Amino acid sequence: MLAALHCNTTMLSPEGAALAQYIREELNGACSAKLDLCATLPCDGDAERSVVALQDINAGELLLRIPVEGCLRGRGDAVATELSKRLNKEDPYVATLPTNPPGLETWTPAERVLLRGTRLEHALEGDADRVELLVRTRCVRVAEDEVAMVPGVDALNDASGRAAPSTTLRIGACFEMVAERSICKGEEVTHSYDDVVDAADYLERYGFAPVVTTCSKVFAVEDIVEASQNPSRREVCSIVLASSRGRVCVTPSEPVPDDLLNAMLVCVLQDEAELEELMACTIEEPDEDGRDPSSWSNVDARGLLEQASPVERDLVAQCLARLADNALAAYVLSASETCDPARVEAARRVRDSERSACIALRAALKD
Repeated sequence: MLAALHCNTTMLSPEGAALAQYIREELNGACSAKLDLCATLPCDGDAERSVVALQDINAGELLLRIPVEGCLRGRGDAVATELSKRLNKEDPYVATLPTNPPGLETWTPAERVLLRGTRLEHALEGDADRVELLVRTRCVRVAEDEVAMVPGVDALNDASGRAAPSTTLRIGACFEMVAERSICKGEEVTHSYDDVVDAADYLERYGFAPVVTTCSKVFAVEDIVEASQNPSRREVCSIVLASSRGRVCVTPSEPVPDDLLNAMLVCVLQDEAELEELMACTIEEPDEDGRDPSSWSNVDARGLLEQASPVERDLVAQCLARLADNALAAYVLSASETCDPARVEAARRVRDSERSACIALRAALKD
């Protein structure tokens, strides 16, 4: 969770002292005496904790070192299984883990309504499981399919909204957290969560949505086919977007990505023979990133569009406009009095991020 930048007290908390001792003695790691890993800031809730500097910290100082063997590491489900075995045991680390971790599964039906129209409308529906929530919201991603729960490191809040993140994480034989800049006594110590892009990513992954400058809107095959008003092209549209798993991301910096143009173009083509020829399109050599030459992600969308007829180009533009308009019309934000204000604000940030991308798409069509 996000928290204030400074703490009024610099006394080491009992929980922080116990966790630091556990890291040093049980894990054979290192924890700087200048840190309280379980401090309470003014804006923290009863069960929320933050990492705070007890003394001035210089750039480059080692703050935490946790040997890999002292962490729960592996696939998410394997980490969850091991964690569940430890939750009922006397453990200074487990004692610091939140009883009610954040997650969309904990939102009430009235709060879920706030996400209508966004890509999170149906995400993570179902009952909340504490272990699964802890793994998703507190693990460090160390590989595409591997995560790790790292005591101390997982206590650092995200640096979003700060002037600069406080720390850098190095992963090798140990997890090492190093001060990226000078940190003042009483200041919260933060880390940049690198595996997220926009407000929706934060909310889905970590259960909160900070103020971020990046905006995006993810469209699925179904959205594109609906906007094209040609349901018979669902299969070919799926083929075009196969390399991106049936999704395409629109951002203000790239409002009309090639994948989206290609997908919409195959949906509006009227000549079946021309469509069959187009679906056979490949490039002769792999590109510099080594992608499959038969992949549609390598096809020159704008080159294909230039070869299309004026009527077809107009149809593409009309359908892209309808795609943006359909998305914009779907958003709602009507909060009841029972909704948590923090969740209302999180939903608004997700919606506003997606709206910005849709508006950018609409504006790009004028060119």
